[in-house]
Amino acid sequence: MRIGPLTDVQAQRASSRSLPFMYTKIMARPTAVNTAADSKCNDARVKRSRRGVRAFTLAEVVMCIAIVALMFGGIIAAYIQGAYRAEWAGYNLAAQSLAMQQLEQAKTAVWDNSHDEFTNLLLQTSAVLDLPINGANVVYATNYVLVTTNQVSSSPDIFVKFVKVDTVWPYVRKDSVLYYTNTVADYFAPD
Repeated sequence: MRIGPLTDVQAQRASSRSLPFMYTKIMARPTAVNTAADSKCNDARVKRSRRGVRAFTLAEVVMCIAIVALMFGGIIAAYIQGAYRAEWAGYNLAAQSLAMQQLEQAKTAVWDNSHDEFTNLLLQTSAVLDLPINGANVVYATNYVLVTTNQVSSSPDIFVKFVKVDTVWPYVRKDSVLYYTNTVADYFAPD
């Protein structure tokens, strides 16, 4: 019996004998079990297959980071824009409430043949918007009231009062002041 590596001739004789065959996971062809030539061949195949299965390249990692940065930048920008819109909606709702208060005052005015309380309405008022206040962030708005008398019918003389309230309020964003106006109008008949 010989101890040591097999020569090429001995390896061919060993592979020509009837040895059990098996299928490897790397290649789908029959391989003789326990032969030195096949073990060298399998080692080469394993090395080749490991070379094909590697981690990401630097270009792929950079592209992935760029995509994630763009995605997070868009998400943060959307949250900031949503916060600005929520703040603007709060200002708008507070200004609408202030205009409705002025219109409710006009609704309580008595108007009949003896006297007209619509002449007692203040035509310009300034008030604080009903917003959460923290320190010096008080926001003032101005109400402009227009009261006109309109004749609806002349066969019996029918008159109505038209009351229009314009509330002008400021909105500060990025060091610029934008002015918005909320308008409410209603008709009132004599009592």
